[in-house]
Amino acid sequence: MKFSAVSLLAIGAAVASAQTNFTGDVLQGYPVIEYLDLNDVPANTISRFWISPAEAQGGSPYFLPILVARGSEESLESGRRLSLSASIHGDELNGIPVVQRVFAALEDAVSSGNFNGTVIGLPTQNPNGNILNQRNFFSSTNNGFWTNLNRVFPGTSIIDGGSIATSYAYTVWNNVWGNTSNVDIAVDFHTLSTGANGPLWAYADVRLDGVQRLAELAEPDVIKIDPGEPGSIETTWVESGVPAITLEIGPAKSWNQTLIKRSEEFVWRLLSDLAMLPENYTAPDETTSIGLENSYRATNFSTVVVTRSGWVQMDVVPLQDVEEVSQGSLLFTKHMILTSHLGTGSRHRLQFVG
Repeated sequence: MKFSAVSLLAIGAAVASAQTNFTGDVLQGYPVIEYLDLNDVPANTISRFWISPAEAQGGSPYFLPILVARGSEESLESGRRLSLSASIHGDELNGIPVVQRVFAALEDAVSSGNFNGTVIGLPTQNPNGNILNQRNFFSSTNNGFWTNLNRVFPGTSIIDGGSIATSYAYTVWNNVWGNTSNVDIAVDFHTLSTGANGPLWAYADVRLDGVQRLAELAEPDVIKIDPGEPGSIETTWVESGVPAITLEIGPAKSWNQTLIKRSEEFVWRLLSDLAMLPENYTAPDETTSIGLENSYRATNFSTVVVTRSGWVQMDVVPLQDVEEVSQGSLLFTKHMILTSHLGTGSRHRLQFVG
């Protein structure tokens, strides 16, 4: 790998240039850029880049992989601009192969000359967390120590007093997504937090037009009607007028091939719904639709409250019909050092409507 003085240009200069800024560096055979302008990406091609969103202590750069599937020349105007991002939390893995597999399968569609639109893929948004098998972004104590990157978007640049973590988010938002100029619809792939278990789950702020359709195309087991979390990628998109959902693909730190496949199939349904795929194009493998007949629309969470700490063994499983659990039925066992406690009763239910 080689480094050039060009890589020291200020982020602000890259944004002002409004064109793809190649640093002259090459990493693993692919060019390093400072700013992505879709007009400079070759048509009918899947291109691969690196960007350095921030530098660690001592000036060591972080590198973030970028995949861009750009359709025909005219598709920048006629087609949609979709962002597929994953693993902003470093221990949340299942979204990574979804993005990778979709791009691998898009080669023929894109090279046909009839792909109508652009897809930007960020399969591993937090390599720092991936390496540490950790949810958060690690930096020095004065710059935040452990930072949840999914709470600091759209970020703050170093020039404006931001930390390493917030400048990282700032560069992704402005230099990859172009502060919405490169994206008009988005999906951010997650899993549940480490230690949690659950099904395919979509967070959707349906107050914005287009979000409900996006969530329904995912055909998840649960659609959580949700106003979002301030600083999250999904909420930052929605607040900027871009329809977006967060799709939770099962538990963390575990490859769930069933839910990965369902998520991949969702992307093909989405591409078709957005009229991006060539006419008569057949999606790879067999894409099935399970519909929404068995999907829940969740409006709130319920919290289990205990009087003493311990370890919980769940005696119900995700998607078990907890509405039919009678008062006094066993839901969980809490293990303490010397004793166990049986958790019972309807107070431990999720509340669903619809």
